[in-house]
Amino acid sequence: MKLLVAVGALIVVAGVALVLMMSKSDPDHAPTTARPAPSSPSGPAPSVSGDPAPALPTTAPSTATVGSDGVKEYMVGDVKIRDHRAGDNKQIDLPPNPHPAESRELPSELTHDISQQIRRQMNTCATAVPKDVRGTKPKLDGQLTVAIHDHKLTVTNMALQVRDVDGPSADALKQCVAEKSASYVSSAPDQPDIDNYGIAITFAIP
Repeated sequence: MKLLVAVGALIVVAGVALVLMMSKSDPDHAPTTARPAPSSPSGPAPSVSGDPAPALPTTAPSTATVGSDGVKEYMVGDVKIRDHRAGDNKQIDLPPNPHPAESRELPSELTHDISQQIRRQMNTCATAVPKDVRGTKPKLDGQLTVAIHDHKLTVTNMALQVRDVDGPSADALKQCVAEKSASYVSSAPDQPDIDNYGIAITFAIP
């Protein structure tokens, strides 16, 4: 009897060993292991563009609507225009002066200095405008918005329009003037802080 029990135990042990050996050799029963994704082929690093050039605000007037009171309304940039003029008048394409007429005024010497700085930049940029795209009276009209903080005056915004110049040269001239004038700083030692002060400019293009 003891002999039969011993033989049976040997058979059981042998069977367990056989099962373990088969599980190691059988790929279907082997434990799965996560494999790293194949690396992408090496190549040039993606190009990263720099900061875009500063852009001018959009000042093209929107389509006018006529209210119940007969007044034409449209937007020029972020400014709402109510045009009370009778007849079929051309819409303005520059925003009005952002500060009321009765508000504080900057000294004429300071506003003249700002204007002449913009004019010098315009003259430099205008050298790239071909003669054959200019009309008889080409000019640059604009509305500057300036601010004074810590006795330093900066141009915070500008809306520009080029007149009597055809084609893409007009937009190129506006963008050139805006880029060259963006970093302009003028000393205003006797002036307290002020925001959103408007200065109208108009220059003949040489």
